[in-house]
Amino acid sequence: MGCRCAVIGAFFTVLLAGSVSLRAASQEAAPTVDLAAAVKLFQLRESSEPVREIVRGWRPPHRMVVAVDEPGRTAWLQQAMPKGVTVIGVRNEAAAGPELANADALVYFGCNPKTFAKAPRVEWVHVASGGADQCLAVPRIAHGDILLTDGQKVKNTMMAEEAMGYVFALARSIDVGMRNQLRGELNNAGHGRHSKQLEGATMLIVGLGGAGVEIARIAHELGMKVIATRNSSREGPDFVSYVGLADETPKLVSQADVVVVCAPLTPATRGLFNAAMFARMKKDAMYVDWTRAEITVPEDLAAALKDGVIGSAALNWATSAPLPKDSPLWSAPNLILAPWAGTGAGALTGTGTGTGPARSKTNRNGSDATREARWLVVREDMRRFATGDKMYSVFDLKRGY
Repeated sequence: MGCRCAVIGAFFTVLLAGSVSLRAASQEAAPTVDLAAAVKLFQLRESSEPVREIVRGWRPPHRMVVAVDEPGRTAWLQQAMPKGVTVIGVRNEAAAGPELANADALVYFGCNPKTFAKAPRVEWVHVASGGADQCLAVPRIAHGDILLTDGQKVKNTMMAEEAMGYVFALARSIDVGMRNQLRGELNNAGHGRHSKQLEGATMLIVGLGGAGVEIARIAHELGMKVIATRNSSREGPDFVSYVGLADETPKLVSQADVVVVCAPLTPATRGLFNAAMFARMKKDAMYVDWTRAEITVPEDLAAALKDGVIGSAALNWATSAPLPKDSPLWSAPNLILAPWAGTGAGALTGTGTGTGPARSKTNRNGSDATREARWLVVREDMRRFATGDKMYSVFDLKRGY
C-alpha cells in the first residue's frame, strides 16, 4: 500500500511540477520557444517530397488567408514570408468573405465544401484538427489538387490528457458517482460497479502514433503494462512492452484490462470495434475510443455494455453526424458519452464560431508557450509552402492520415 501511494504521489508531483513550469513558460512564451524546440516537442517529420512535386501545377502563392488569434499575429507571420507573398489575417473562417476568391492558401480553416467553392485558386489548406479524414469530402482535396496539412502531432499532449482523464474516471467509477448525485444519492448500493486499480493492469493502445505514445508514457508511469498496435511497423518506445501490427488487434484485445483507441479513421479501422471484437475482450475491460466515433459500431457497443460483455466505456462522439435521439447509446450502462473534443466549432477558439486558435477565457489550446510553439510550426509551413519546399504534417491520401 505504501509503495503504491508513493508511486502515485510521485506521479502527481511530476504533474504539479510540470504545470508550474508551463505557467512560468507561458509568462514569457515568445522569448523561450523556438522552431527547433517546437519541432522536437511535437515530434514532427518533413514530408518525403517537396510541395512543388506533391501539388500538381504548383505555383508560388501570392495571398495566404489565415484565421489569426490576435491582430498582431498577421504582421508576425508576414515577416517570415518571401517577397511577393501577402498574409491576410481574418478573425475566423466565416469572416474571410471576399478574401477567398484570390486566396492561394487557407490556414486554420475547416473543410466546409462551401468555402472551397468560393476559393478556386487554393492549393493548400491547414486545419487545426488532429484528424483530417473529414476533409476528403472536398473533391479537390480527395483528388490531390489541394495539399492538406493538419494538427495531428501538435495536439498529442492535449489528446493524451483527455483520454487518460476518462480512463481514470472509468477506473474509479466517477461517472457512477455523478449519476448518483443527480439522483440525490451518495450511497451507491445497487447503482455501482467495481473500481479497477490501474497499477499492474494492462493497457492496449490501438494506433501507436503521437498521442498513443504519450498515453503509453503516462500509463507506464502509473505502473501499467502497455502493449500496442500500429499500422506501419513493430517499432515503439522502451516503455511499450510489445508492439504488434494492426492485424494483431483481435488477439491483443483479449489480454487488455484497458483498451484505448488512438487510430485514425481509415477504411481498415471503420467499424473495427464491433460485436466480434468486444466478445474477445475481458468482461470487466474498459474501452475508450477517443479518435473517431466511426471506429466503434454504436449498436454493438451499447449491446456489449448492456449484456456485460465488457465492463465500461467512454466514447468521444467525434463525427459530423449527430447522435440519433433513438440511439441505444443513450441508455447504455457504464458509458461516458462526450461531444467531439477535436477542433470543430469553437473547440479551439472557445467562441463557437469556427476554426482559428484565438485566445479566450475558454481556450482549450494549452499553455501560451505551447500555443506559440504551434504558431511557429504553422509559420514555418507557410514559408515552406511559399518556396515549394518539404512541409510538416502533410496528410497522406493513400494512408488516410
